[in-house]
Amino acid sequence: MKKLAMALALVLAVGVAVNVAQEAKPGPVTAPVSYVAVPSMKLHQDLERHRVELAKFVAQHTVSVEIDYDREPVAATPGIPGLPGMGGPDMSDPFFRYDIGPFSGLVVGANHILISDRCLGDFSADGPSDAVEAITVTLPNGERWPARVVGRHQQIDLALLELDCIINETCPELNILKFPTEKVQLKRGEGVIVVGRGQNPLGTLVNDGIVSALEREDGRAFQLDARIGNSTLGAPVVNTNGVLVGMVTFHNHPTFGQASGVSYAAYIHEVRDAYDAMKEGKFISKPPAPFMGVGANKKWPDKPGLEIGNVVPGSGAEKAGLRVNDIITQVDGKDMNELEDLLQVISGRKVGDTLKVKYLRGEEERTAEVTLGARP
Repeated sequence: MKKLAMALALVLAVGVAVNVAQEAKPGPVTAPVSYVAVPSMKLHQDLERHRVELAKFVAQHTVSVEIDYDREPVAATPGIPGLPGMGGPDMSDPFFRYDIGPFSGLVVGANHILISDRCLGDFSADGPSDAVEAITVTLPNGERWPARVVGRHQQIDLALLELDCIINETCPELNILKFPTEKVQLKRGEGVIVVGRGQNPLGTLVNDGIVSALEREDGRAFQLDARIGNSTLGAPVVNTNGVLVGMVTFHNHPTFGQASGVSYAAYIHEVRDAYDAMKEGKFISKPPAPFMGVGANKKWPDKPGLEIGNVVPGSGAEKAGLRVNDIITQVDGKDMNELEDLLQVISGRKVGDTLKVKYLRGEEERTAEVTLGARP
């Protein structure tokens, strides 16, 4: 017994010794985390630096524009309170309103600023709508100047403001824009950058995206997916080579809302031609645009078909009996493979024209004649 007890004591002692030794032994060394740059990282950094410098360059031509409005309804659409020309499903919702700024402006002359026309309300042949009480331009050096409307061009949604100063002398940070002399050619998928000021008159607002469609507003504009709100409405758009390609206009709040990722920009040659007309004091109203009254998206990847997502009450589409979930396959004999196909057909017609629409309702093929109305 005595020998057994001594043996157990020896085993316990050895175990304790082993445990003490294990506790004393340092654990495995963990190598410090180190960042290993991949070959593409330098390219990303170069692109980032390029974008920053590009934004600084474009900002030399941009200012912030405030418009003071009479907040009382003036000749509003029946049942929709608010300002004329600034309608939306709910005028109390800033998501759909144009009377909330500031906006961006583009310096195009010694004392000239271009802005989006829809900020001014209903069209007037001698200035802004009666709802506009004052317009103020804030330069990047903090100076604030009153501005007046000297031209409007609703065909591409532009208005021309005039200031009582020489802009680039008053604020040396600014430069007068030089319009490209030739028509700029864009490609779908091409990267673009929007640079505005809006709510940040002493700084800049930068959004990037791609060109998502080339033919909008009768070919006067292209579509981009940069998130546009009131602050960048009227801002210039450049490609990644630093070439000015457009100006944010035609932003349809009632359809898109703000920052929806669907926005339009007028091609810069259209902006140039409109400026030439407006600086001569011309006020050009927009003729009524043909309007079918449906929103639709591509249904199948491999065959024609646009599925209707909404039908505007009172529109030609509703009167012809079209419904949500109907699938439009042809319009005037043309296959509807993309939404752009439908828009092109409509843009080639005028108010009062009739379209022959072939569509599916469930498995049944039907036809309808849709008379185009005027776009609201």
